[in-house]
Amino acid sequence: MEKILIITSKPDLHADYLEEKLNKQKIQFVRFNADELANRFLVTYTENGGHVILETKDGKKCELFKPNEITAIWYRKPFLTKFDRIKQNINVAFAGRETDAYLQDLCLSLFESGCKWINHPESNRVADNKIFQLRLAQQLGLHVPKTIVTNNTEEVLDFYKHIEPKQLIYKTLSHPFISETAETFRSVFTSHLEISQQTMESIKFAPCLIQEQIDKDHELRITVIGDRLFTARIFSQDTLSTTIDWRRDQHKIKLRQELATLDPNIERLCFQLLKQLNLIFGTIDMIVTPTGEHVFLEVNPNGQWLWIETILGAPISDALITELV
Repeated sequence: MEKILIITSKPDLHADYLEEKLNKQKIQFVRFNADELANRFLVTYTENGGHVILETKDGKKCELFKPNEITAIWYRKPFLTKFDRIKQNINVAFAGRETDAYLQDLCLSLFESGCKWINHPESNRVADNKIFQLRLAQQLGLHVPKTIVTNNTEEVLDFYKHIEPKQLIYKTLSHPFISETAETFRSVFTSHLEISQQTMESIKFAPCLIQEQIDKDHELRITVIGDRLFTARIFSQDTLSTTIDWRRDQHKIKLRQELATLDPNIERLCFQLLKQLNLIFGTIDMIVTPTGEHVFLEVNPNGQWLWIETILGAPISDALITELV
């Protein structure tokens, strides 16, 4: 039986939402939560193929899927399990590496079967490189902020000397999460960068992505799925705490936002960018300056979109289902 496979973790409101819509439309699918792999799943692979078994809380076992049954995959946001049965940290680290290797093998076997990916993890990995994104966007004709990536404080000071106005921002090169314990983490948001002795000392520890701070009228979150595009206009300058990064307090305040129509040329460049990155799905963040110039910030191959559908009414999940079936 042909099935859609959702690879994600718990909790995932986006996957929950799509799961409900798939059930209503009676579309066959299975959900594979990577964080439960060590505690609820029994996996087997041989040279002749493989299968994944789900062990329920009452001890019953049922076959979740075989790779040759899957026709399309939504590779959402899988995170590895906490490995509750393992007590020593050194063994947890080893089990984590082995589990990650299995997941990569599983993805490879599914890729070889010819099923459709949204998106393939290798495409996500390449597209997630922020330096590569900026370079490609600029080559396509999108305007990007002046940028430097360095741990050399002299280079930072020289960069600062040549920009106007004298405002810098810092953003992470990798994902913006810092784990504080096994169960908790915090986010590192894009922030204003002060030229101070403390900042200069911190920069030496690792390469930092530093950009000129662009004046904003508003911001855009552009969600691309296949040949469809949905644009949300975000009035991030209405509130002081969201002027640099609108994500900072988006769950605490009612940020003004609306659906918008994108400039046709910018729309064309967005489609070109995702095509170059080999992505079917992606969310693009842009600034619109007070003079109307569009400035590309980044593309997230697995960005959040549910709020654009539930608050603003954009039929993003329908477009996603259309691509999957």
